[in-house]
Amino acid sequence: METCIKVVEWKLCGNNLIIPEGENNMVQEYKGPYQYSDKIVGDWDSNAIGIYYCGYPSNNTLSVLYVGKGVGDAGIRGRLLDHLRDDYWPDATHFGFCVCGTVKEAEDFEASEIKRLQPKYNKQGK
Repeated sequence: METCIKVVEWKLCGNNLIIPEGENNMVQEYKGPYQYSDKIVGDWDSNAIGIYYCGYPSNNTLSVLYVGKGVGDAGIRGRLLDHLRDDYWPDATHFGFCVCGTVKEAEDFEASEIKRLQPKYNKQGK
C-alpha cells in the first residue's frame, strides 16, 4: 500500500508549506511543485541554499520520496542537478523547496523534515 505524505497545505492564494509559528523563522515559504527535469532545474538561475523535496503530485499534495539540502556553492539547484544526473529516483517527477537563511538552519530543517515525513529514499536516523 502506498502512503501519500501531505507536505503542502493548499490555500486559496496558492500552496504554502505550513511552518509552526516561532520555528524556523528564516525558512522562506514553500515553492513548488515543479516538474523534476534537467531543463526546468538547469534553467533555474539560483544558488539559494535550503532544503528540497522530491516526489510526485497526488491529490493537491506532493507525495515526498526524498528530502535533501543544498548548501554548497550551487545550492539547491546544484544538488537537484546532481540527483538528476545519477537518476536516483525514477519515480520522482516533481520537486519543491524552501530557501533557508543559513547552512545550520538548512541542516536542522532537513533533519526535522526527514523525521516528520520519513520519506522512502531517505536513510532514517540522519
